[in-house]
Amino acid sequence: MIFDLIFGFLLVLAGRSLFWLCVGIVGFLIGVQCAESIGYPNGWTALLSAFVLGSVGVVLAVSFEWITVIFGIGFLGGGYLLMNIYFSIAQHDPYSWLIFVIGGIIGVCFMIITFDWTLIIISSLLGATLIINAFHGVDGLREFLFVGSMVTGILVQYLTLKDSGDQKGITRRTGC
Repeated sequence: MIFDLIFGFLLVLAGRSLFWLCVGIVGFLIGVQCAESIGYPNGWTALLSAFVLGSVGVVLAVSFEWITVIFGIGFLGGGYLLMNIYFSIAQHDPYSWLIFVIGGIIGVCFMIITFDWTLIIISSLLGATLIINAFHGVDGLREFLFVGSMVTGILVQYLTLKDSGDQKGITRRTGC
């Protein structure tokens, strides 16, 4: 899917800097999954659902920065990542929502403890996951692409964090 590739590159290269976009992308991804789970795997309904949830995510991220980023990236991003890690289990298990909740709780805990680094790592992992989802092919190549994208994202975002001199990131802007 072209959205996976575009969103993946945006998250890998600028997930921390464009945190509001990161929240919007996570909302879009959750919207696609929600549409698929209620029986609309393709078409306009899935795209509309994804667009609405993504837009809500962006508006909330801009309006209520700190809380939305912690919930949007920490909880939703962590849940989405864990669901993708345990995809085969989550696909057939009636309690797959529990995997999502556990991933979300872990993501929120990390966001609260180490905000910038968690934002960098989760956005790089999400971006790398989306990039490899866009490519279907040899598993070895997908694994190499995943690790390369993730490491590149962490390094690029770390360098932008270091260059900006703002080691506290969003927490400094909101006064928390």
